[in-house]
Amino acid sequence: MNRFPKRKELFEMRPIKRRLATAMSALLAVSLFAAGCGSGDDGKDQANEQDPSKPNPLPTTSKKVVAEYEGGKVREGELNLYLNIMSFFQPQIAPMLDNAEAKKEIVKQYIAERLIVEKVKDDKKYDKAADKALKDFEEQLKQAPAQEGEEKKDPEEVLKESGIKKDELRTFLKNNNKVSDYFEDKVKEKDLKKEYEKSDAYQSITLNHVLISTKDPQTQEEKRSDKEAKKRAEKVQQQLEDGAKFKEVAKKYSDDPGSKDGAGEIEGSPDQWDPAFAEAAQDLPLDEISDPIKSQFGYHVMKVKERGKQPYDEVKDQIKEKKIQEMYQKFIEDEVEVKKMDLPGDEDEKKSEEK
Repeated sequence: MNRFPKRKELFEMRPIKRRLATAMSALLAVSLFAAGCGSGDDGKDQANEQDPSKPNPLPTTSKKVVAEYEGGKVREGELNLYLNIMSFFQPQIAPMLDNAEAKKEIVKQYIAERLIVEKVKDDKKYDKAADKALKDFEEQLKQAPAQEGEEKKDPEEVLKESGIKKDELRTFLKNNNKVSDYFEDKVKEKDLKKEYEKSDAYQSITLNHVLISTKDPQTQEEKRSDKEAKKRAEKVQQQLEDGAKFKEVAKKYSDDPGSKDGAGEIEGSPDQWDPAFAEAAQDLPLDEISDPIKSQFGYHVMKVKERGKQPYDEVKDQIKEKKIQEMYQKFIEDEVEVKKMDLPGDEDEKKSEEK
């Protein structure tokens, strides 16, 4: 089926610098959590119901001052433009825009970027990089097929529907490169290596496991009771201790669709796993069958085959992204001094709380 790519797909081929986008996404995720819209089913439903391919842009002409900070003011129109662009490239923030607390965090991020741009020398390389990014972006839009039942739209029309002008996007891209360089220039190789050497987060563990779940992974409805799951896991443990192969046992009993047909084998870093599962993977002696391990998914029986550390070159970018995220957050905390904030919806929220 031919269709115009939705904003999520555009974000995947975005001209925004990857590391900075990662840091921005992480901060926005923190904002969601802090504001209480990152948990629960309501927020999830709202995100699912929204059609990101047909955004409803915010008006960008208002001169009303919505925030004052040490060094300047933020007007409603320019903030809305920033939100429109961010929503265009990162549609996951759309559900946040009606939440006052989350919006305040975005305002702080916007102010931080303003302050950083002022610190970076206006070199011609930023104009060239912005022009190239904009050209690549337009080419990608031109090559994308039209959505079924609709005529193909030119890039400027697509941007207009999202409340963005071409020159405004170019300025955003130019500033994005400045902010990215500001942080990347501060990251030293020796600091990345030091972080790598002292951290346990870059372990690589290969193991076999069988999952006996208590809930259906698709519907999240109860599949079996906790007692039944544990008893079944104990049965699996006994079979493995008696010499049965993981290949047969996992295929017969495991509720992990991603590994059951591969002898239950998984490889990864413990920091990406459920805490209880990760702890067992780190502590269990090699080639020993574990007792049932309870996680948020049910009960696991595992055998650890190998433990090691991922090579530095493989995780260097990951460490750098984390470092930039930390620096970004610290800059906001240390340098952004908001004197006043008067966002649309604040009064409505206060009245709602008073009721």
